[in-house]
Amino acid sequence: MGKMEEVLELIKSGVGDEKEIARRLGLSREEVEDIIKILESLGYIERVEFGSSACETCPLKRICHGSCLRPTGNKAFSLTEKAFTLKK
Repeated sequence: MGKMEEVLELIKSGVGDEKEIARRLGLSREEVEDIIKILESLGYIERVEFGSSACETCPLKRICHGSCLRPTGNKAFSLTEKAFTLKK
C-alpha cells in the first residue's frame, strides 16, 4: 500500500489530525499535508470547516455523528463517495 492509500485509510478510520497521521506513518507533517492536497485534487476527500453542513451528506453520517468535526480545530476532512471505491 502506498503513502496516499495509507493516509486515506487513516482518514477513513477517523484520524483527521495531520500531526497524528504523520506520527503513525513516520512521515513529516509537510508530507502529510502534500498527500492530503493530492487526495483533495483527486476528489477522494474534501476539506470542510467546523460548523459546516458537510455531515449532512457524509457517507459515514450513520456511524460518525459528526465526531470528525472537532470544535478544537478549524478544519477536518469529509470522505467523498470516490474514497470508498478504492480497493485495498
